[in-house]
Amino acid sequence: MNRKIICVGGICVDRKITPTHQLQFKTSNPVSSLSTLGGVAHNVAKNLSLLTDNIHFYSVVGQDNEGVDALTHLKSLNIQVQNVLTIPNKPTARYDVLLDQKGELLIALADMEIFDHIPFSKFTASWLEWNNEEIVFLDTNLPQAIIEYALQIAHRQNFRLCIDPVSALKAKKLPGCLEHVYLLKPDRFEAETLTNTCIHSVSDCIKAGKFLLDKGVKNCIISLGKAGYVLVNETTQLHAPAFFIDPIVDVSGAGDAFIAGILYGLKQNAPLVDACRTGAAMAALTLQSSHTVNEDINHETIKNIQLTHTVRETDHAAIF
Repeated sequence: MNRKIICVGGICVDRKITPTHQLQFKTSNPVSSLSTLGGVAHNVAKNLSLLTDNIHFYSVVGQDNEGVDALTHLKSLNIQVQNVLTIPNKPTARYDVLLDQKGELLIALADMEIFDHIPFSKFTASWLEWNNEEIVFLDTNLPQAIIEYALQIAHRQNFRLCIDPVSALKAKKLPGCLEHVYLLKPDRFEAETLTNTCIHSVSDCIKAGKFLLDKGVKNCIISLGKAGYVLVNETTQLHAPAFFIDPIVDVSGAGDAFIAGILYGLKQNAPLVDACRTGAAMAALTLQSSHTVNEDINHETIKNIQLTHTVRETDHAAIF
């Protein structure tokens, strides 16, 4: 069966700005910049389109050139966009990120106001057609009411709901009860917000994962960047180091590639541990690219990086 994956959430115009010299504040700095399409759900859908088909995308764009270009681009990738709505009088979302000279995130600025104007009834009208054969991925760029509704119908219609909290601030949109979440993938800071704890080690991650399981999550995967990830569910407490990548070109999009690889594995009925390994390989390939989605990702490049790259060794007691 060609299982459908439904990606619901953000699409925006990404602008990556990289300084060519050491940054100096309160003055002009020479930079290079690159504009592309981004947004967590968009990036996940695009990564998936490199490996499989039957990808459906739900989002909103503005009635502007950026919105038209976004829809044209998605269609060219064979991503189904009939549920992407155009919102008049609001610009397509923008996300500007300033990187340091090593490609690490310095600061990000997000203009996501358009998502506050999603028409609830029209946007969710087809959700009652979703069934237990489908995988639904959701990011928290969406309004809280829509996120809560997704949890409600996940219970009613028994599909696998997977959520990326996106940021520590947006993670606060998630309700206290997460009983019908099949998979939650926070990073360290989002996990701290969701559990109201400090995370400094793998054991802290495992405690946070257990806390989120107590809130109803079936599988919790806490991504830790260069320190890998921690998987926690009823039967597994696993810390997996990351692939060693040097040099890292750009960290943007690595987390989105990671969750996309996991979703792809789930679509193929792979065990979750194996799905995570696919995600880790896709994240590593993304780190080697200046683009948020590395279009060189395919089944062969994933297999090659798994065979030829070693994992990064970390201190399990204190990883930060």
